Amino acid sequence: MAYLCVNCGYSTPGWLGRCPQCGEWNSFLEEKPTTPGKKNSAPGQDPLSLQEIEEKNLAEGKRLTTGFMEVDRVLGGGIVEGSLVLLSGDPGIGKSTLLLKVAYYLSQKGEKVLYVSSEESLYQLYIRIKRLIIPQIPSLFLLSTSSFEELENGVKKVNPSLVVVDSIQNMLPSRGEFLPGGVAAVRDLSLKFMEMAKRKNIALFIVGHVTKEGTVAGPRTLEHLVDVVLYLEGEPQNPLRILRGTKNRFGSTQEVGLMEMREEGLFDLIDPSHYFVAEDQLNGSGTARTVLAQGKRSVVVEVQSLVNPSYLGFPRRVSLGIDLNRLHLLLAVVEKTSRVKFFKSDVYLSIVGGIKAEETASDLAACFSLVSSRVDRPLDKGTIFLGEVGLGGELRPVPLLDSRIQEASRIGIKRVVTSSYFLQDKKRKHHFPAEIQLIGYPTIQSALKQELDLG
Repeated sequence: MAYLCVNCGYSTPGWLGRCPQCGEWNSFLEEKPTTPGKKNSAPGQDPLSLQEIEEKNLAEGKRLTTGFMEVDRVLGGGIVEGSLVLLSGDPGIGKSTLLLKVAYYLSQKGEKVLYVSSEESLYQLYIRIKRLIIPQIPSLFLLSTSSFEELENGVKKVNPSLVVVDSIQNMLPSRGEFLPGGVAAVRDLSLKFMEMAKRKNIALFIVGHVTKEGTVAGPRTLEHLVDVVLYLEGEPQNPLRILRGTKNRFGSTQEVGLMEMREEGLFDLIDPSHYFVAEDQLNGSGTARTVLAQGKRSVVVEVQSLVNPSYLGFPRRVSLGIDLNRLHLLLAVVEKTSRVKFFKSDVYLSIVGGIKAEETASDLAACFSLVSSRVDRPLDKGTIFLGEVGLGGELRPVPLLDSRIQEASRIGIKRVVTSSYFLQDKKRKHHFPAEIQLIGYPTIQSALKQELDLG
């Protein structure tokens, strides 16, 4: 016999008046053990060999396209039948909008879709659908309920190919003693949703809330059980939305989807490089261009810096898009290896467009942007800077150099400043346009000296 706290999931062999983990009073309920028997067995489920699986085409199952190239890219080619997908993100970021558009596209293709909202009434859903300019489609079904039993009955009546649950934190499991959104309730519901998806071979999307730390609210069991975990990121004031996959049993977790929020909903970002790079930019100092690798795709971005004399006892250091600790490291390397000093200056560094650099390939561009702003000398807009800067000032090579250069060449860039390692490696075969001028430097000191004419 065990007692479970319905608020945090803490388990104890005896009843307690107050939970020692979360401090909630009268939150313990007896957890009834499940005895294994014939009900838990799956009759008719025989083991299959790989050949039999291939013959029945069950290796990956049928994939449903979502209507978004960026979403399909992150999912690994589309929604797999029988999969359980968790979509999370900050409030108001566009989770419901994205899933309504996906539901609309699939219902247009003749697939039955059931959209279940535990947070909005049918009239509120109707208003949202009208705003997204979604016409009336017979195969798109809406249900407003917070009861799992009503949801289950709706699935039996409609027999859909896709079910969207928005959101799991507001759903009530069959056992009424569980509080909605509690650890015990989310754990119980996640198990039931997993069984529903696998038994009925239904693709099921679950919307999950996030905590203050930006992680999925609820127990880790939820993330362990689902097949795919997606995060929708972005700033409410910025139209850019980034879809990342932190877990994917059917594809890579390295892919990133880029979308744009408009009045009619979310749309694919067709040409990210032109979105992040300004065409008619003022020829000022402090702007350097680089290429970030977002999964298998390369995106040209601009790194901007503003360095001003500081009147504070401790100069400010602000970084957007690049880790602040990385900025401190690069400032120390530049000061150590050159005559340019920042200890009496406020430093502001940003990647234009709201995208974040998760790699070190932008180090060289950040250093050139900082020094350019400090000495007030503009950089050539037709040059990109690619390289990782080591603690000793050495320039290290970056992966996927060829694909980055090809993307830069596509938008008209003809000059690349990078590590001299690629010039010294005679066995390496390059696969980028012949008109590209590749310039290599061994250290950040030599690169700054030649490119910015620093004595």
